[in-house]
Amino acid sequence: MNPRELPAETPDMVGRRPWLPLLQATGAAALIAIAAVTYAHWAGSGAGSSFAHQTDAPSDAERQRRISAFAAGAPLTLRSVEHANISFAVDTMRLSPSDKRTLLADLEPAAPPPMALLQSAQAPQTALAPLAERGPVLRLAWITLWDTDVEDGDVVRIDSQGYSRTVVLSKRGVTIAVPVPTDGIITVTGISDGDGGGITVGLASGAAQAVFPIMSPGQALGLSVTLD
Repeated sequence: MNPRELPAETPDMVGRRPWLPLLQATGAAALIAIAAVTYAHWAGSGAGSSFAHQTDAPSDAERQRRISAFAAGAPLTLRSVEHANISFAVDTMRLSPSDKRTLLADLEPAAPPPMALLQSAQAPQTALAPLAERGPVLRLAWITLWDTDVEDGDVVRIDSQGYSRTVVLSKRGVTIAVPVPTDGIITVTGISDGDGGGITVGLASGAAQAVFPIMSPGQALGLSVTLD
């Protein structure tokens, strides 16, 4: 048999091809119409939405809802860093050696960090000054920053008790330690608006979380916080 030739169809072969009579009866134009209807149903169901380029585009109503909720929200309760985790917490802050030494010296003296951590930061081997002479002491708390909507490259800066950190937001979130602010305010400033539509940021600590109003680059908002 010539490889380009196909065997003649028999009645039983036609019976195994229920679509063949439809093809013969409707023609190519009808099949195109059927395909178009099928695609419209598939696209309308959202099955193809993952192929679309997504950007933040909150509605005006959603923008206003976030403004109202943020203004009316109670102070966010921060989850403090346990003394046993101070070493790990300080590492998440990405401090310079000199800033690390300063921070370790200012942490709560009632439960000082391990001696190995002090030595790694090259802290002076001297006794701590009396508490009354050292001024306010610091405590650390955990926070997580994340993109509440589409992960499109939004960037913010967080400031808390002299500590500053720029974070690229993601859906998964970035968890770091920050000094607990003595004035009870953590400030978040918009740096970059990703693909447009506004900077969408949330801040969580433990089980507590706060969703910020839609922000623009250069805008700064203060979040009231307390310590657990």
